[in-house]
Amino acid sequence: MDNVYRRTQILELLRTETVATQSDLRRKLERRGIRVTQATVSRDIEELGIIKTREGYRVPDSAPTAAPPQPTLAVVLKEFLRGVRLAANMVIIKTHPGNAHSVAVALDAENWMEIMGTIAGDDTVFIATAGDREASRLQKKIMALLAT
Repeated sequence: MDNVYRRTQILELLRTETVATQSDLRRKLERRGIRVTQATVSRDIEELGIIKTREGYRVPDSAPTAAPPQPTLAVVLKEFLRGVRLAANMVIIKTHPGNAHSVAVALDAENWMEIMGTIAGDDTVFIATAGDREASRLQKKIMALLAT
């Protein structure tokens, strides 16, 4: 396993999830397919300069930055969506021409566990999931947003 990749995953986890202990971090990394020893995690924490607080581990000086206001996923879907289909472990979204990227960005911002990754073309977004069940669950979530 590449050190840079593993450490990038650690930083991403700390930015998106609460990590209380090194064991917790090891379990979260393992869910991402990264198996490491406690010694490796400890070394990564030290070399990355990660600090331990009452709330858990965090990246120092990682004050939340104000992101520019973005429309919600529901708004983006209602504006650009033309269709949603399943294909095995993928959800395929059709948009109006030129809008697939906007939909993919909004989906990625949701950090939904079902989404492994997105690829956007001009009018199509491919959403990879871990399996058929996750794809079906994701399709239902998307359709529920359209009903609101």
